[in-house]
Amino acid sequence: MADLSADCWRGRWCREVRDYNDDGWREYDDAVPVIATTLELLAEQGRLGSVWWRFGRSSRHCLIEALENPNNRAACDLRQTAREDEQHQAHQELMDSLVCIDCGDVPEEESTWEYGRRGQVEWARRPGGRCRPCHQDREERLAREAEEQPEAARVANAVLRPCWTCRGSIGGKEGSKLEPREKARPDRLDCPECVQARAAEDLGPLMLPVPTKRELVAALVSIPDE
Repeated sequence: MADLSADCWRGRWCREVRDYNDDGWREYDDAVPVIATTLELLAEQGRLGSVWWRFGRSSRHCLIEALENPNNRAACDLRQTAREDEQHQAHQELMDSLVCIDCGDVPEEESTWEYGRRGQVEWARRPGGRCRPCHQDREERLAREAEEQPEAARVANAVLRPCWTCRGSIGGKEGSKLEPREKARPDRLDCPECVQARAAEDLGPLMLPVPTKRELVAALVSIPDE
């Protein structure tokens, strides 16, 4: 009977294309709810028990629940709201993970552009990244440090002992590609050009002569800076 009378109680299926899902609801304006039970269930639980089966459902309910239309437009809107809340929560968690590591700014939308010295490069902002202003500030700071570091190393090397071979600065020629970007180590004896020249002639590392007794005595009485 339920199958044969489906057109009377099923209602009209409606849906809206939202988020590409197949969810929808039923309009029961022209439908007649049909409920049924058995004498055994009525005798066992009474008419107020969960003995009523509404055509189209798989379980039994009490009389009020059986007469309600749960899969209506309001129920569909509630499901849609729940999906939107879930998407918003996932989006907010993503934004929280993209907090700028320098200023702590949390973006409202995911950044799709990185601004650098080469212009705009398309990218996806990742956890542990920076916002655009902090990214620009960091690039400028790194550029300044890259320019200042060789000059600071050049000044420090100029006051150290000279190159053992050419007697020039231990840092080598200013502006040379071989010029070190850091202060020379205490055990460095030759400038980069002399080291390269020795390597080209396969002379091996520079070996200093054994100090004389006079030099050893002078070293014992000298101050540490000497």
